[in-house]
Amino acid sequence: MTSKNNAGYRIEGESIYSNTEYLASNPTWHVEDSPWKAQKIYEILRRNNLKPSRIAEIGCGAGEILVQLKAHLPESSFVGYEMSEQAFALARSRERAGVRYVNANLLDEEVRFDALLCIDVFEHVDDYIGFIKSLKRYADYKIFHIPLDLSVQAVARVDALPEARRRVGHLHYFTKETALETIRYCGYEVIDANFTALAIEPPNRGLRANLMKIPRILLSKVAPDFAARVLGGWSLMVLAK
Repeated sequence: MTSKNNAGYRIEGESIYSNTEYLASNPTWHVEDSPWKAQKIYEILRRNNLKPSRIAEIGCGAGEILVQLKAHLPESSFVGYEMSEQAFALARSRERAGVRYVNANLLDEEVRFDALLCIDVFEHVDDYIGFIKSLKRYADYKIFHIPLDLSVQAVARVDALPEARRRVGHLHYFTKETALETIRYCGYEVIDANFTALAIEPPNRGLRANLMKIPRILLSKVAPDFAARVLGGWSLMVLAK
């Protein structure tokens, strides 16, 4: 299934999100990672002295990131947009004062916010360049979280990138450098960026991640960029305007 909205971007293979295929492979819709991601989002906002009043998230999934952010920013209001009915059903159960969810594509709406979250989203979008450009009018600040799937280890393991496509629907793969250049190419000013280490910090990431944890930790202490390029397991959090 392919869809196209009025902003002109397509999501190839969208059926895995609209039927039960993605839900079967990811039954929690990654809720368990949400407190960690929310903390990292809050840290980049705090580091840049930003306290946005109205925050939206495009592709909010089960919506738990916004619930967690509300605890950090109690005076802010949050709106999550999610196209998948399965994910929206999970998100709607999390609604509370100051946090609501909409089963719609944000790019079909005439709205504007102080900050827009795009957390682990554009690697799933066929026309990711057009998609990133189309987000500009929806908020003053954008926060992107981008998995850095490309590493020496991932390329050496023949099945790593195809598995990322099959299991979590990643269509595009990035390094730190290509992720930042993509955002700049789309017309944004990068204000701040930092690595996040999902493969290291949260516990119980699986056998392979646990085996790689010690070398990742040791190498990242002396050469974080090199560790990300060689061993993988990192993502990039980017604040842009």
